[in-house]
Amino acid sequence: MNLRPKLMLAFISLIIIPMIGLGIFSFMNSESLLEEKYSEQSEITLKAIGGNISYFFREMDQLSNGNVISSEVQSTLKHNDLSSAAPSSLIQINRAEKEMSRILFQHPAVSFVVLYSSDGTRFTSYRNDPTTFEPISFGDLQQNPLYYDVIKLGGKPLWIGPYEQRELTGVTPPLFTMMRVVKDMESFNDLGILVTQYKTEEINSMLKAFQNPDAESLGARYFILNNKGLIMLDSNKQYDGKSIDLYTESRPQLTQNYKSSRMKFDEVDSLVSSYQLDRNGWILVSVQPWNSLTNENIRFVQWISMITIIGLLSAVLFNVFFVNRVAKSIIKVVRKMRLVEQGLLDIRITAQGKDETVLLANSFNSMVERIGDLLIEVRDEQERKQHAEMMLMQAQIKPHFLFNTLESINALAAQNEGGKIMLMVRRLSNLLRTSMHHSEEISIKQEVEHVRSYLEIQKYRFEDLFTYELDVPEEVFDYTILKLTLQPLVENSIQHGFDGYLDGQGVISIKVTVEPHQLVIIVSDNGIGINHSVLYKFAEGYSPSSKKHDEAEMGERRGLGIRNVADRLRIHYGAGYGMMICSSEGCGTTIRCVIPKSRGEGL
Repeated sequence: MNLRPKLMLAFISLIIIPMIGLGIFSFMNSESLLEEKYSEQSEITLKAIGGNISYFFREMDQLSNGNVISSEVQSTLKHNDLSSAAPSSLIQINRAEKEMSRILFQHPAVSFVVLYSSDGTRFTSYRNDPTTFEPISFGDLQQNPLYYDVIKLGGKPLWIGPYEQRELTGVTPPLFTMMRVVKDMESFNDLGILVTQYKTEEINSMLKAFQNPDAESLGARYFILNNKGLIMLDSNKQYDGKSIDLYTESRPQLTQNYKSSRMKFDEVDSLVSSYQLDRNGWILVSVQPWNSLTNENIRFVQWISMITIIGLLSAVLFNVFFVNRVAKSIIKVVRKMRLVEQGLLDIRITAQGKDETVLLANSFNSMVERIGDLLIEVRDEQERKQHAEMMLMQAQIKPHFLFNTLESINALAAQNEGGKIMLMVRRLSNLLRTSMHHSEEISIKQEVEHVRSYLEIQKYRFEDLFTYELDVPEEVFDYTILKLTLQPLVENSIQHGFDGYLDGQGVISIKVTVEPHQLVIIVSDNGIGINHSVLYKFAEGYSPSSKKHDEAEMGERRGLGIRNVADRLRIHYGAGYGMMICSSEGCGTTIRCVIPKSRGEGL
């Protein structure tokens, strides 16, 4: 993976994702902290409301305790049989009910009072409040299961919430009902049953006092439930008389002490808290829509979002203006280095600024410049070395050949052969002139004349040992060739190809052919050939040390040698050009030299 994708991946993995995760974690943690905070607040509120409600019911209990021992109630229930329809009985009942009306004014919450005597007489007193409550007869009351519960309590109050016993307490308006046995204060015998109904406005006012008006508009409310989940009282008077199971999957009515959790209530995300009252297993429930709670913390959430966005923006700007610039600088250096690897040493990097990227660019430029200088030095050194090697090989003219030629001229002088002497001297001077030419390359015409002079001198020395053929078209005369290329090849044929040759006169053939971009020179003989071991050594090559050792050891017998010619062609013309030998014992030898077509314009 390239540097820029790596940096982008690291930027996303180490900066973007952690910052987004931090924002999400902060938001979720704030949600959890808010839930915990409001749960604690709800607990405090519910305990405060529950304390007020408990105080209200204790106050009603104490008020009822005073009523059951009051002379009005005691004397009313001790009357003898008033159940008849006699006018005197009706007058006494009416008088007793008027005396009972004083109970209504003991507390504004008292709405309706019914007193049943043990003989079935019923006494009622009530305010002029609208109500659906209609007192039932004592006989019907005795048929109700609650009657036996009241008797079992032995004078303790039994509270009935709104909508719990609709046939006893009515429906509208919702009222709390208390039933208890009235005992004779002297004998402690049961005198009757006292039924008192209380208005819910005071409890509603307690709930409203702790309810935020702004939250109320969003659906916040308080409930009082019984242990079966019946909503006896709704502070917003919307769900009165309904089961809470219709609006939530939770079971607040099962709360033992206090419980708070976030859940759906009537399809609204809400914080539902429940607290058990100390009466009849009733449960006080608060429902706070989550939006009504988080409205106060919107600014906190906005700050978290703003900080996260600013952090992300800063990270992006840092990546664009700093990391990206550094990455571009490094990538630029890498691309330039690849060009340098391809041999383009004129590459330079321009950089601006005062940081390390400028130092890197300057170091790269210095390195490339130094590499270029070193390559030039190496190239010059190689050229000098190659030139020295070629000059050394070119200087290896056999002294013995020169001495033999001079001896031959001397013998001709003794025989008074002036014409032959002149011809031999001309051939020798042409041979020496070409060998001592100042240029490394000469024309093919000069090279052919040089090898012709050499062959003529050797023919005189070895008489009828061989003949030669030259097939060189005039169109190649102007092309250049490395001097002393052909003479060592024909020398090899004379000294080695015809050594012990018994099949008549030897023939040396030199042929030059022209191809589109190169010249092919073929030197062949019909001599004894070269065995495979010698050819293998030629193909394997020799190290310079072994080559010098061979030349020193063989001396005049080897001369320049065909291996030197091959080395000179390889060094001078480079890859793609050179020499190839094809030979077999008894079948002669063919040497093929390939050189480029050049007219010496660069010389």
